[in-house]
Amino acid sequence: MSSPKGVLPQLDTFTSAIESYSDWGWLVLRSENRLLLTTDHQVSIVELGAGIGGEVQHYLSIRMLGGPVVVLPGAPRRWLILTSSADEASQVNLIRLRARGALTHRLGTLVPLPPSRIDRGVVGWLGEAPTGKPFLPPYSAVVAALRSVTETVGLR
Repeated sequence: MSSPKGVLPQLDTFTSAIESYSDWGWLVLRSENRLLLTTDHQVSIVELGAGIGGEVQHYLSIRMLGGPVVVLPGAPRRWLILTSSADEASQVNLIRLRARGALTHRLGTLVPLPPSRIDRGVVGWLGEAPTGKPFLPPYSAVVAALRSVTETVGLR
C-alpha cells in the first residue's frame, strides 16, 4: 500500500528542516504540521507587521545587520525577525516596541518555523531559506531600526 500523495515529501522536508535547525543549536519541537522554535538564550524574535517589517529589514540590511525573517501567512501579514537573545532587554525597550505594534518573543515562547502549516497557510522564509547557521542581528539593533523607521513617520 502506498502513502497518500504528498506525504513523503512533506516528511522529508520536515526531517531536513529539523536537522538543519538542530545543527544551528535551535531547540525545535514538532507538533503535527508545525515546527516550533523555542526561544532561548541564543535566539529571540521580534514580530511585527510586514509593512514596517520591510522597512526595518531594509534598515538592518544596508548596515550589514540583516538576518533571517519568517513570514506568517494570512492577513494582515506578520513577519518574525529572528534576533540574538532579548533575555536582558530592558522593560522600556519592550514597551517601546509594543507601542509600535511589535511583540518580542523571548525565553520559552514557541513560534512556528518553515515549513509549518498554520490555520492561515504555510509559514515561509523571506527570500531564500538559510543554508547554514544564519547570522542573528543583535536585539538592540532591531530595536534601534524600528525606532528609526517609525520616528520618521512621527511615532515616538
